[in-house]
Amino acid sequence: MSAATSLRCSDCASTHPLDYLLACPDCGGLLFVEYDLDRIARMPFGSLAGPGIWPYAELLPIPDPAHQVTLGEGSTPLIAVPRLAAAMGLDNLWLKFDGLNPTGTVKDRSAVTAVAAARQFGFDRIGVVSTGNAATAIAAYAARADIRALVLSSATSSRPKVSHVNALTADFMMYRGNYDDLIGAFDRAIDSRVVFDGGASRNPYKQDGKKTLAYEVFEQLGLQAPDYVVYPVGMGELLLASQRGFRELHAAGHADSVPVPVAAQSSIADTIVKALNEGGPRVSISIDYTIAEGVAVGDMGAKGDWVLRDLRDAGGLGAAASDDEVVEWQNRLARLEGIWAGPTGCITLPVLAALVAQGKIARDARVVCTVSETGLKSDLEPPDIPIIEANEAAILDFLQS
Repeated sequence: MSAATSLRCSDCASTHPLDYLLACPDCGGLLFVEYDLDRIARMPFGSLAGPGIWPYAELLPIPDPAHQVTLGEGSTPLIAVPRLAAAMGLDNLWLKFDGLNPTGTVKDRSAVTAVAAARQFGFDRIGVVSTGNAATAIAAYAARADIRALVLSSATSSRPKVSHVNALTADFMMYRGNYDDLIGAFDRAIDSRVVFDGGASRNPYKQDGKKTLAYEVFEQLGLQAPDYVVYPVGMGELLLASQRGFRELHAAGHADSVPVPVAAQSSIADTIVKALNEGGPRVSISIDYTIAEGVAVGDMGAKGDWVLRDLRDAGGLGAAASDDEVVEWQNRLARLEGIWAGPTGCITLPVLAALVAQGKIARDARVVCTVSETGLKSDLEPPDIPIIEANEAAILDFLQS
């Protein structure tokens, strides 16, 4: 069922068997899954069908269908947004709205392969540290697969996310501080093998689920790749995995090109953008709160260096947006196109608008913005809405206004 052939190190390029490895045995570098390009070349893109992300089972590292799990994730819409495009100065803009996944986030794609891989390697529990979205995704798919999810989520996570996780698992704790404060200790604890790694730092099996976003965009655009794809970047897993998916399509002869990746970060946590624009190395920083919780990462570790290398190799772009800009474009998206997306998902919008205004992305470019979460997971202050009397005169006055 799988065309996966080996694990390859992103640093020294050595290859290793498809075992449960979280780092290269030779140099300690991060690993990714390699696939048989000849098999990918024979895949009938455009006519794949099946539940969840599993139409792409050959391109995922789970060979036994008995280990697969699904809640109907994937197949999210690619929505043409002409009014939003005009507001940005673009002719061709689509939103890949992954807020319509079962738990309202793109993280469902990687939770699927994380939980399936946990079953594949004989684990009955999976752990994760999260700012919120990965917590709900891992907990949901673990419940579906009948394995325990041990979840650590930030005390600043939005109330809808906290309530969701709490309903899904009894093994739920919250932590003070931010993601950077805990992820290092979590990774060291994972090395004891008491639980399977559901985190975003190292597990090559987890991140491959997000490649399916690239395959869907390719099919939805009529078996073509866009010119640019804009990704929200916290740990950078979505950018790394999706761009690898596009490269596989190109190397196997399906796609004529590979899109230029664009990293969208918060101005609170913009280490990749600064390094990319200044030409130097990535420098970790201590961060404050940002409304875009999913990109609240100031220390990306080795994965950040990998993201930066991929961006530079691809001639990629990057920009950062403030919380105020995120909220402004979140509301513009809702008013212009009827889409209510969360702040993490909407961070791609002001970043794209800024790059177009700077002339770094041409008006006629074909651009896909990844909108990674639903707005129904947001924890915003209630707006100040006028209150009218419940009588016919007041209602008529409102209707005629």
